[in-house]
Amino acid sequence: MSKNAAHWSRIRTGDAPGVVLAVDFYGTGRQEATFRHLCDLLTDPVEVWHAVPPAPDGDWSTATGAGHLRWWTEGLDTVLAGRPVRALVGYCAGGVFASALADALVEREGHRPRVVLFNPSAPGVATLTRDFRGLIAGMDLLTDGERAALLAETTAIRRAHAPDALVPVAERYAALYREGCDLLCERLGVDASFGAELAAVLHSYLAYLTAALDVPPTPLWRGAVSLTSREHQGTDFTDVEHGFDVARAELLSSPQVVAALTALLREHEASR
Repeated sequence: MSKNAAHWSRIRTGDAPGVVLAVDFYGTGRQEATFRHLCDLLTDPVEVWHAVPPAPDGDWSTATGAGHLRWWTEGLDTVLAGRPVRALVGYCAGGVFASALADALVEREGHRPRVVLFNPSAPGVATLTRDFRGLIAGMDLLTDGERAALLAETTAIRRAHAPDALVPVAERYAALYREGCDLLCERLGVDASFGAELAAVLHSYLAYLTAALDVPPTPLWRGAVSLTSREHQGTDFTDVEHGFDVARAELLSSPQVVAALTALLREHEASR
């Protein structure tokens, strides 16, 4: 089996029965721990594959939930090689996709895999703004004044739109980010095409959020378990939520959180 497939990337090898599928988005410049950090702490010899989002096909704002889910399910045969899905895990908006993938796997697996979500939430302007401001703040080659100007414009954009106006706000943020990328290219003395490549990563993230917003929830989603950080505001995503006194940035690298995940996986296996 290849280390990577077009639709999924193996982030942990293991010989335990079943595979864990993880959904999150990398590449947004965030400082939070990822599922790779979580894998470093797992003691069970379980194999973990991480979802690779499709590249935006043209306009990112036209991305659909069905399109993203189809992309990932089409790649499962290569990943699973006849093995069952032991669990699905999702972080933030990835909880939407992990839950929807579990729906799709019910017929294939003959049962619903365990679903464990970390700080789950539907995508919104607040989440996008938090991540986008982190992206701008991380442009270290810009001056303090340049970053401050971009962040101030971010605030003005958000205030000018309704809290649920994700796509219009994202469009303004994308244009603002390109301004920052152009400044970065000028500072580095590189061709503007490099800025276009950086912007393409943001467009992929915006397509990911847009697609997640397009996925309708089902009653089965409430049967998942949420593991949340101390600053997470409850979104009533699942019936069972376990809160931890850890910062959001450390949620996926907390030994206590990983121990809780391990217990949930073992409990689910024992009940089958």
